[in-house]
Amino acid sequence: MDREQIEELFDGSGSISLNSGLAFRIWLKGEWDTEAGEDVETFLNAYSFDGERELFADELLYHYRIFKYVTEKNGLTYLPW
Repeated sequence: MDREQIEELFDGSGSISLNSGLAFRIWLKGEWDTEAGEDVETFLNAYSFDGERELFADELLYHYRIFKYVTEKNGLTYLPW
């Protein structure tokens, strides 16, 4: 995914913690270069990152890796209510 796609996913999540600066840092790390947008979107819908402190790129990617591992190993699908 490129930076613009990440920013669009962040905008669609509705979280104020997920901004263009964070999208840029995620894009620089390159970890989501080969990820499907649907997987990242599902992750952002399942987690809430609104809080009083700044969210770091490494922190977001750490939670994403856990989410991806659990869903792959357990064959889980996220069903929004």
